[in-house]
Amino acid sequence: MTGKTHIAVGAASALALTRVGLADPAPALACLAAGAVGGLLPDADVGSSEASRQLRRAWAFLAVVVAAAAVADGTLGLALLPQLALAIASLGMPQIAGVAILVAVCACGRASGHRGFSHSLLALGATFAAMRLALPSVALSLTAGYASHIALDFLNKKPERLLWPLASGQRLGLLKSGGLADALLFVAGIGAVAVLLAGPP
Repeated sequence: MTGKTHIAVGAASALALTRVGLADPAPALACLAAGAVGGLLPDADVGSSEASRQLRRAWAFLAVVVAAAAVADGTLGLALLPQLALAIASLGMPQIAGVAILVAVCACGRASGHRGFSHSLLALGATFAAMRLALPSVALSLTAGYASHIALDFLNKKPERLLWPLASGQRLGLLKSGGLADALLFVAGIGAVAVLLAGPP
């Protein structure tokens, strides 16, 4: 499936699982964003994927923000260093461990190739564990998006290694990425997001 389909279905899956709507906008938007990120995350194993592009954009945006703050500070960021150290120190061991696990999941995914480790049930479980430690409020939403990605790719003609580290891949072979079914799933995902956000929690 294409990146936009994974985003739409990931967001819809997260909203369906958590049952939050716009009656409570902050949790709903956090859930929506986490589901969309989760829907892209397995494809971070490919440098040319939408997930990798978005991750690179996020890092570039962060670098620009830090650089702008350093210039505005007038001391090339030297005064920013104690604030950064304080922010890092305020993180607890669970958050640091969660981030480390998530980085390890992405690294193992890149090392094992596309539709390898990052598309496995083991990676899904590790991602949920990482998010429960790092950011428990959106752990379920992000994991729902991640699971939707694996489920959609299971329908694809190309196999994914659901049972990694076993070498063989699994697939149903019903759909093709970029085809009509992909477009219909994208529209269905967007429609589901609209209905779930508008409906009662």
